[in-house]
Amino acid sequence: MDAQERELIENVKAAAQDVAFVTMRHDLASFTAQVFGDAGIELQAIGHMFGHDRLNGESPNQNGNDEVYAIGLLMRIAGQLLSASNDLFSDGRQYAAAALLRQLVEVEYLAWAFETRDKDAQRWLRSTLQERKSFFSPAKLRDAANGKFQGRDYGHHCELGGHPVPRASKLFNGDIVSSQLMLVDMLGHVGRTWAHLLCWAGDNQWSAPIQNRKSEMHTRFDAWNSTDPLVAAGESWTGG
Repeated sequence: MDAQERELIENVKAAAQDVAFVTMRHDLASFTAQVFGDAGIELQAIGHMFGHDRLNGESPNQNGNDEVYAIGLLMRIAGQLLSASNDLFSDGRQYAAAALLRQLVEVEYLAWAFETRDKDAQRWLRSTLQERKSFFSPAKLRDAANGKFQGRDYGHHCELGGHPVPRASKLFNGDIVSSQLMLVDMLGHVGRTWAHLLCWAGDNQWSAPIQNRKSEMHTRFDAWNSTDPLVAAGESWTGG
C-alpha cells in the first residue's frame, strides 16, 4: 500500500466517524423514508379513487388506476425498508440492515421498470407469482435494462446481507466505517429510485404527491451529495 492509498483510507475513516456527517446521513435517510411513506399513502388513495380501471372491470382490486396505486405501494415498501434499515445501522445491527438494503436495490430495479416500460407498474400490481418470476425478478430486470444495473453490485449485496454466507462475518465487528459506507450506498440507491419515480411523475396527471415534494428532496440530496466525502468513496467501495 502506497502513501496515497493510506491517505485515502485515513480520509474515509475520518469522514465515516465525523459526527456531523453521520448525523446528516441518518437524518437524510429518515426524511426520505417519511417522504416515500407519505407520498405512497397519498398515491394509493388517488389510485384507488380516480381513474377508469374499476369502471372498465380491469382492476382485480377495484382500483380506479392500478398504475398509480402500484407506484404508491412501491414507495411505501421503500419507505419502510429505508426507515428500518436506517434504524438498524444506527444501533449497530449491520447484517440485518444490509439484508434490507438488498431489497432496496430490487425496489430501484422496479422503479426503473415502472418509469421506462409502459404499464409495467399496472402489470406488476396485477401479476401472479409466476408472472413476477418471469418478468420482474432481479435478473430479468437487469437483462431488460441492458447494462444499466450491474450484476456484481447485486451480488455484492447478496453476499453481505441477502444470504447467510461466511462473508457476512465482517458485519459483526461493529466497524462504523463499513456501516457508514453501506448507509451512503443505501442513500445512493434510494436517490436513484426517487429519480426514476420523478421521471414517471412527469408524465402522469395524478402525480402531485411526488411533484409536491421534489423541491425539498432535491435540496436535501444536493446538499448531501455536494458535502459528504463518503459519497465518492461509497461508490468505489460497492462498485456502484
